[in-house]
Amino acid sequence: MPSVVAQKVMNEIRRAEHILLLTDERLDGDTLGSTLGLAHVLRDLGKTVSVFSPRAVPAHFGFIPGIELVQTDAAIFAHPAVDLAIICDCSDGLYIQSLLPTMPRAVPLVMFDHHATNPSYGTINVLEPGAASTADVVWRFVKAARYPVSPHAAQCFLTGICTDTSLFSTSNTTVDALHAAVDLTKRGAKLPEIVRHTVASRPIPMLHVWGLLFERLHHNTEFDALTTALTLKDWEAFGKPDIETSNISNFLNETLDHADTILILRETEDGGVKGSLRSRGRDVAALAEKYGGGGHKLAAGFKVDNAHLEFSDGQWRLLRSSQSEVLSSSSHVINENDDINFLHASPLAPNASA
Repeated sequence: MPSVVAQKVMNEIRRAEHILLLTDERLDGDTLGSTLGLAHVLRDLGKTVSVFSPRAVPAHFGFIPGIELVQTDAAIFAHPAVDLAIICDCSDGLYIQSLLPTMPRAVPLVMFDHHATNPSYGTINVLEPGAASTADVVWRFVKAARYPVSPHAAQCFLTGICTDTSLFSTSNTTVDALHAAVDLTKRGAKLPEIVRHTVASRPIPMLHVWGLLFERLHHNTEFDALTTALTLKDWEAFGKPDIETSNISNFLNETLDHADTILILRETEDGGVKGSLRSRGRDVAALAEKYGGGGHKLAAGFKVDNAHLEFSDGQWRLLRSSQSEVLSSSSHVINENDDINFLHASPLAPNASA
């Protein structure tokens, strides 16, 4: 990262006394790892630190050190002592637009991210689209600033890097990420524990969901993608397990030789549909952008509000919830490792926001 940007962030941290850290609304290992890793570092610097998430943390992330610091009460934004906000791995900043104005005073917002579609919405933006993960970006900032790094902080950062690279197996794995893994391991991070909690341990309900998604795989000729889908009714029937369909799309992308592009669709509790796209060479970010989404070249996504999935004629259709027609609705960018629902049976208008 440019040294001038790093110095600006260091100056803000030095002046701050109570720092509010913010996760992305789409919780994954990277946003939690980078945020909590930074929380440990800042607390060791003597700062008062609060951590906010717009929703409850899924139980399977309970192994991350400091997870108990995360709170979901938005009243923290009204705390008069907060004098700096830092958000990690949030590609659009949309959810905080209604929360920041509730603060009793305007405070600087530092943004750490690695998504190419990020519009640089912070007061200070540390954006590195070429980085393997946001945890990688934050770690290199911390290292350059020569801040103290405890084993707990190292474990958080390594968790973020591992989850966003599928344990260093995806195409976004960089030399910097590998060097970071070595440095963090030397500082006390334990890779076997991360592997056990993120890959080796799969609750039975989650395996049931995986089985259903595998069973529904079919080739979508319109998007030339291997596609599957998960409805809200399906998810509820299995007891609402904590799942990340991005893990499934990554798995399929890495193991199926005959499929260049993977598309997974999932209905959400707020009445929308999310899509997750993975590819080995095709620019799926450009494809997702046509429907109001975005991400990286080989991993992208989108969300369509007020929509649902319907199966007919051997294909899954993405429809408006209020109409029996193919959806053309508002959407927003989803992180490249987030769930994406793009299942489809009839043509979407090219300019539809999905």
